[in-house]
This record gives sequence, structure tokens and C-alpha cells, in this order.
Amino acid sequence: MFSIKILIITSFFSIIILLITSSFYVYKFPKKKYFRYFNIFSLFFLFGQILTSTRNSIPDFFSIVIGNTFLVVGYIFLYIGIRSLLDLEAKWNNRYFLPIGVVFLGFILFTYVHYDVAMRIVIFSIFCVIYSSVITLIFWKNRRSNFEIFDKLSAILFFIGIILFMIRTIKASIIELPANYLSTTDLWFILVYVYLFFMSIWFSILLIVQGYRISYNKMDEKRN
Repeated sequence: MFSIKILIITSFFSIIILLITSSFYVYKFPKKKYFRYFNIFSLFFLFGQILTSTRNSIPDFFSIVIGNTFLVVGYIFLYIGIRSLLDLEAKWNNRYFLPIGVVFLGFILFTYVHYDVAMRIVIFSIFCVIYSSVITLIFWKNRRSNFEIFDKLSAILFFIGIILFMIRTIKASIIELPANYLSTTDLWFILVYVYLFFMSIWFSILLIVQGYRISYNKMDEKRN
């Protein structure tokens, strides 16, 4: 059985691939904002993963509080990027500070006031369930005719994420976790990182398909 640490390292590569892919398209199509949002998502998520995976090597404030806050900020930019990708209203809104603040304060509370690994996992997992549910509905309800198969698959993949994070929430509530939960070998905690790996690859595929479509349309316009 692979450890979470090994899977986190593996997920680094998929996030870096997404970072490179999104950076390329930000440069190539600077007017398409969703490439930039995906780029920001990958940056925050990569740094968040680096911080959270260096737990016990750096202060808890950076590895636990800041690291997980970066992951939440990244996820919100992913949500904005998906809205932009689907031609919906997409911009930063001050209401996004609410979930960021809740997670930030929650992790401070359950790290320095009442140390509780399970509650930190529950807080982050609930956030992921809520936003994954919204993204699932957005993809399903706003399927584009030219990309319907990709949008349907995206909705299904986010729905799988909802299930994984719900089970993770339940498991964290009923089993005893080590202080450093990264050492756990529980299947449902490990599967989340496998999911992250495949989702990062899937996002790269979405951007490549989208970039190819834009290039094809531009070439078609020149011919006409």
C-alpha cells in the first residue's frame, strides 16, 4: 500500500503539468481569462501541497494553517476558472473571503486552541464537498454543445470527488487519527490524493482541448 506522502509527491507532478499547460495558454491566449484562473489555481494548490507535505519540518502555522488556506484559495480560483470556461459570470468576489476566513480560523482553532486533526480534516472536506457540488451542477447544467462529452465527464468526476470527501469526513469523525495524519494508510484518505492526481491531469486535458479549439477557430476564420 502506498503512503500518502508518496502519492502527494506523485500529485506534485500532475499539478506541475497543469501549471506548465495553463502558463503556456496564458501566454498564447492572454485574453482568455479561464487559462489565467487555472494557472492561479495550480500555483496556489502546488504551494499549498508543498507546505502541507512538509509538516513536522516547518512550523505548524505554515504547514497546517497557511498550507490548507492556500489549498482553499486555489480551489476557489478553480471554481472561478470553470465558470469562465463555461461562459458564465466569473470574477473575484468579496464573498469568497468567507470560506477562506472560516477555514483559516478553523485551522488556527484546532491547531493552537484545541488540537484536533479530525476536525481540521472535516472542515477542509466539507469545504470541498460544497464547492465540488456547485461545480458538478455548473458543468451539468451549462454543457456546451461542442464540448458536451468533456463537460459531462467533468461533472461526473467532480461528483466522484463529492463522494470521496464525504466518506473522508465520516471516516475522520469515527476513527482515531495519528497526530501526523500523513502517516495513515487508511484507503479513503489515500484515495483523495489519487483523485487529485487524476483531476490535475484531466484539467490539463480540458485546457489543451480548449486551446486546440481556439486555434482551430482562428485558422478557420483566416481561411474564410
